[in-house]
Amino acid sequence: MKIDEIKKLLVDEGLDKSIVVDKLRDHNKASEKYIDLTFIQPDGFKWSTSIPYFYRRTGLVIEHSNELVDYLKLIYTTFTKEKINDFKKTEVARWKNEMSGKETTKGFFDKLIGLAWCSVKDDFPNNPNWARRIQDIKDFGYTLSTDTNKNHNGTHILLVPIPKGGVTGYEVMSAKFRAKVIKTLNEINVYELKSSNKQGLLPDHKFPEIRWDEDTLAENSEEMSEKEIKEKFQLIDNQRNQQKREVCRKCFQTDKRGKLFGINYFYKGNENWPDNVPKMGKVAEEGCVGCGWYDIEAWRDSLNNAMKN
Repeated sequence: MKIDEIKKLLVDEGLDKSIVVDKLRDHNKASEKYIDLTFIQPDGFKWSTSIPYFYRRTGLVIEHSNELVDYLKLIYTTFTKEKINDFKKTEVARWKNEMSGKETTKGFFDKLIGLAWCSVKDDFPNNPNWARRIQDIKDFGYTLSTDTNKNHNGTHILLVPIPKGGVTGYEVMSAKFRAKVIKTLNEINVYELKSSNKQGLLPDHKFPEIRWDEDTLAENSEEMSEKEIKEKFQLIDNQRNQQKREVCRKCFQTDKRGKLFGINYFYKGNENWPDNVPKMGKVAEEGCVGCGWYDIEAWRDSLNNAMKN
């Protein structure tokens, strides 16, 4: 992937005045890749930032220029003045009302929420384990960019005002609905099979978004019944959520279903995607049934029963 290719694609689509790209960067230690750019909105509002495009924590793996341009088009409307201000207000309130017991990490977040590059050496609280605090913030679902020697002045970190968990173009979950899901599922991390701090839990769609189509999208009504919630969601942490996205993406590309914990066991079917099931759309969910990643609890219960017998 080259910056000139990206610029040409933007010119071809008439977007070179709206998305002004500067350069591509790698952060090899974290296996992350970024594009530095400026978004310019129709009203003239400008926002210069650094967008991760290879970022495993949100399952974002872009390898081709056209895919990157499509992604930049998708997130373009996230960088309006109104939405950026809403992001700041929402996240400041979240840390005030929901993030009890995170005071050490909050000191770092309070700097980052200014949405400017923060110097590890000069801007953050004096803490020898600053990398752990940054890791915590990533684990909470925030998107961060890193420049290991910005302006030849050491490592800097930037909080990117993308909604927690990344932009998918599909469902948006309200804070109230998210809290309802977590409560309904008893704050249990189904991967670990133990209760967890609710701030570290994500309501995971059992049916992966990569197989959705336009007719699959449905609103997450705050009136959704507990039965529907249990059928549709499971709780995992951000790291496992990204791992699952990678597994599902590979399955979509290769027609080989994922093996949870590397165990070649499926409570329905086998490792091969069923020939008679479409790859996308609501009916594709039938092809996911039986895979451990689709429903970890059902997979575990079935495996335990099989071992007993």
